[in-house]
Amino acid sequence: MYLAVGRTDRNGVEDLNYTLKKAVETTPFWKEKFAGVELDSITPELLASLTDSVYITPHDLYARERVWPDYIRERRVFYTVMRTSGTTGKPKRVAFTEDDKKRTARQMAPWIDEFLDNGSVIASFFPPLPSSSGMFAFGGLEEFHAKSAYYQIPIQYLQNKDMLLKELRDIKPTSLFCLTATAYNLGLILPEDIRKDIQVIIVGGETLTRELAEATLELFENAVIVDNFGSTEDDATAHRVVKKKSITSFRIPESILILKDDDDAYPEYKKVYITKVMRDGELTGLPLFNYDIGDLARVVDGEVRNIIRVKDVISLAGAKLHIDQVMEIVYNHPDLADFVIIYHPLSPQNPRPKAVIRVAYRDRKPAGIEDEVRELIYEANNPVRYEVEESKQAELIIEAVPLGDLRRDLPKKPGKTKRIYTVGRDI
Repeated sequence: MYLAVGRTDRNGVEDLNYTLKKAVETTPFWKEKFAGVELDSITPELLASLTDSVYITPHDLYARERVWPDYIRERRVFYTVMRTSGTTGKPKRVAFTEDDKKRTARQMAPWIDEFLDNGSVIASFFPPLPSSSGMFAFGGLEEFHAKSAYYQIPIQYLQNKDMLLKELRDIKPTSLFCLTATAYNLGLILPEDIRKDIQVIIVGGETLTRELAEATLELFENAVIVDNFGSTEDDATAHRVVKKKSITSFRIPESILILKDDDDAYPEYKKVYITKVMRDGELTGLPLFNYDIGDLARVVDGEVRNIIRVKDVISLAGAKLHIDQVMEIVYNHPDLADFVIIYHPLSPQNPRPKAVIRVAYRDRKPAGIEDEVRELIYEANNPVRYEVEESKQAELIIEAVPLGDLRRDLPKKPGKTKRIYTVGRDI
């Protein structure tokens, strides 16, 4: 069973038709994927029926000669390139055009119009990667011509309370734009007068649970939360508004989401496939149809109520640590045989998410193996290094044990090999 949500009205389908034809005309990957499909008959329902054969994964994005359109590869339009942490030990690079910026503004328009277009002063905390989230925020606000001020605050200030308070007292923010973990941690350290001035908290990058939302709003008593479901590949795909006594469903203004039944550990959730829809005449840097990003959506009465951002990935203060990265490091090492990850997620009781990576050696313990594995992880995923070593909002521990002790004290699930054990859910 499947459900198509988002921009599925007549205008959306017409623009989907344009987007698809342009992608097939300019992009080898999509020309191959849609071979034999009647393009004039494309509908969300047809997209859903094609998810087993017509889709794209994060791994495919490394083949830029195939997945980037010819107008990007031949530099016939201006574009910038955003870097997002890879799933196989190297970064993915995503082209972002001026039309993508316009589309981002349309995605963000509903909550900018309601919450930020009224003289807001926005304090934005994002790591200097450069952050795609920061680029979306600045570009969308600028394109929307929002009547607000946008202050980029060095995230290093989170390590120095005196510098942070001096900065915030100077700019007097009414809104925060940051990762979910950062918002909660700010609530713990900011004085009451600054917290009371905050009216809007825009977050994303991690699953926002009801419990964490309630805990954050208890700290910021006058605020509402705008919870964004986004990615570098599709910008700010969806959003919902969380208040103390209510949570809206997700609104999806510029994309089509195909939600399919998933035989996973979460039977009440649907697997998410993302399709990017451009307006007639626009050119995106990265066409996407049925993007299998690995996320899950909880659907109630045909509406998306919650989205889990964790599937073979854990979130360390917003930075994603992918199981594939650890797998490649361990299985390519001559002295290591296997691994598990014990994950302590962000929660009101645990403001610093923690990952314990337990690696198993075959014969003798290699000297310095813990530091070696840590450095290989940081080399593969610089955002994790930043959150752990620099911002200190998360913790990463490497344990080396004999192979026979790898799953010591961990539950055994017959018939299924498990790699990630979440404290509070699995153990």
